[in-house]
Amino acid sequence: MTSETTEQKQSTKDFYSFTTTRPVAIFMIVIAVCVFGMVSYDQLALNLMPDISYPSLTVRTEYPGTAPEEVETTISRPIEQELGVVSNLVSISSISKAGFSDIILEFTWDTDMSAAVQDVREKLDQVFLPPETKKPLILRYDPTLDPILRLGLYGEMSLFAQRYIAEEEIKRELETLDGVAAVKVRGGLEEEIRVELNERQLVLLGLNIQEVNQRLAQENINLAGGNLKEGQTEYLVRTLNEFRNENEIENLVIGRRQGVDIRLKDVGTVTRTNKEREVITRVNGKESVEIEIYKEADANIVTVAAAVKDRIFGTAEQQAFVANLKKRAAEPARQNGEAKPAEKKDAKDGQGKGDAAAAQAMLMKRMTNFMAYQLPPNTGIELLSDQSTFIKSAVDEVKGTAIMGGILAIVVLYIFLRRVWNTIIVAIAIPISVIATFGPMFMFDVTMNIMSLGGLALGIGMLVDNSIVVLESIHRLREEGHDIVTACVRGTSIVGGAVLASTLTTVAVFFPIVFVKGIAGQIFGDMALTVVFSLLASLAVALFVVPMLASRGIKDEYLADIRGRFSDQHILRLSIIDDFKNFKARREEQHASVPGFVAGASCDLAARSLSTW
Repeated sequence: MTSETTEQKQSTKDFYSFTTTRPVAIFMIVIAVCVFGMVSYDQLALNLMPDISYPSLTVRTEYPGTAPEEVETTISRPIEQELGVVSNLVSISSISKAGFSDIILEFTWDTDMSAAVQDVREKLDQVFLPPETKKPLILRYDPTLDPILRLGLYGEMSLFAQRYIAEEEIKRELETLDGVAAVKVRGGLEEEIRVELNERQLVLLGLNIQEVNQRLAQENINLAGGNLKEGQTEYLVRTLNEFRNENEIENLVIGRRQGVDIRLKDVGTVTRTNKEREVITRVNGKESVEIEIYKEADANIVTVAAAVKDRIFGTAEQQAFVANLKKRAAEPARQNGEAKPAEKKDAKDGQGKGDAAAAQAMLMKRMTNFMAYQLPPNTGIELLSDQSTFIKSAVDEVKGTAIMGGILAIVVLYIFLRRVWNTIIVAIAIPISVIATFGPMFMFDVTMNIMSLGGLALGIGMLVDNSIVVLESIHRLREEGHDIVTACVRGTSIVGGAVLASTLTTVAVFFPIVFVKGIAGQIFGDMALTVVFSLLASLAVALFVVPMLASRGIKDEYLADIRGRFSDQHILRLSIIDDFKNFKARREEQHASVPGFVAGASCDLAARSLSTW
């Protein structure tokens, strides 16, 4: 048994001896891990909160012109009966209002919502609904689908023109940027052709609205006419029959009575107007057009928002260039009263000026290539809300807190250890552990948010524990007279098992949070994983990097200096402890006299009160 134990200890020492005999290999591994961590950090998505997937769906069906009772009977109940057998369904409820129905489905938290959407869609195809109803829409709430930027386009031009610029120029340009999923335009005025019918005329001529609507749909259509070959050339034939103006609509034949064609203008009027407005947007009290920008699911919100703002408002360099142009344009023209003599020009001077003019034109084009500069006169665009600013400030605040915590940990360590090189080793171990954490975060799809950064900040306080234990073990052996290599190998092997057990105990506390179901698991899962990754990284750093650094930094003469300083500090600490004990004794005597004084004063006051009474 003793020989087996000795062999195990010897194998453990041989395992840790790798840290001192192969320092270059350890150094290269650390560099590789740090590079992978930095690359992973650049790839991490930045969000305010973790990705939360609510297990609920809403099926919305519009049935225009119907009362709530009719909507419930013909829409809500049939859909409820068909969707009631969907897998993993917890509850189903309906809301029937005038003109539309909402069916709300709630699933278990472990449900694959993509599969659930497909299952619901298949069930909806089997429901028989009235012909007048619109196709049911499956809505899924996702807090990350809110717009990251909201812009307001305003100016002196008409709302029709503002809407046209927003849709045809700004929207198309922004949708080409990386990370932008969609751009929605709201507000302003949209043009439409309105047909208003005279009900009395329709009744007199024996027509109804359905007939008029059917004729409009039949005529306003383009149809494919097949192919036409002429020799080696083939032509595509189309029938172009869409309305091009209001006159064509007015002259549309909608019926025939007693051999006379009845045209649309005989029973109504056709006018060019705007659609009914659902949203009114104002910027500085003026009506405007609102532009909403949505990001892709895996895109970095701060990067996408910065790219959109640079494309709209220009970079800092472009803004400075345009400001300088406006400043020079505002300066009064200089008048030169003296006539300048004619300068003699040659071909080379003309060619040089031509090249300079071309370079200036290219510079002008590049520095003014952003949307705000290219808008029509008296038209501007203003940033209404920027979600990335709030997220960046929140994340930066957590980052700053984590950095400050790390700095304070290093300062506290130096105050208590009084060893410069030990403090430097711990100061090196903290950033290595933090950077190494980003690699597993990227591999396990953990985003950069306030919860994961909070877990990282929480873990920083525990990152130094393993390194301190290993360093103290090494220094204890050095003070006993062992050489530096033996102290590093043996000191690490002595406390290696304890450090491993301590770290795994803490990991066992945080890791089960990942398996918690519901909203709590989705919110705190990122924090738990980040703490686990950082602790495991700190364990690896303490067992392999710290001995390597300690073996290269502690010298015999430095150790002697440490011993001398330790003796002086021990005497100083004993003196401070004695002073503190004397101060405490004096304070206790003072505190003991206070209750006696209070009791005596109380008795005196009571005696005086009784004598007066």
